[in-house]
Amino acid sequence: MASETVQAVRQAELKAAQTEKEAVQKKEKILSEAQQNAKELISSMTKDALEKAEKELAATNQQGEKLIEAAIAKAQNEVIIMKEMVKSKEDAAKRLVLSCVIYDK
Repeated sequence: MASETVQAVRQAELKAAQTEKEAVQKKEKILSEAQQNAKELISSMTKDALEKAEKELAATNQQGEKLIEAAIAKAQNEVIIMKEMVKSKEDAAKRLVLSCVIYDK
């Protein structure tokens, strides 16, 4: 009877040691998976943030190009208007000079 009890205690100790070993292995596996999941999540979030930043940069560049094109068009229109004003003033100056020359004689 005592040997049976000793045997049962030894079996219980072995089973407890095996259960503890399995629990440690399970813990390590769970921690490893959690670390891997965290790395993948960080990588995914970083990739998403980079893609979003690239899209925003592209949109900003496109908007900047449109503003530049509009400014160039406006400047070109102003140059045309100024050339017309210069031509008009040049014609008026020619008429003034001619009238002075003609009437001064």
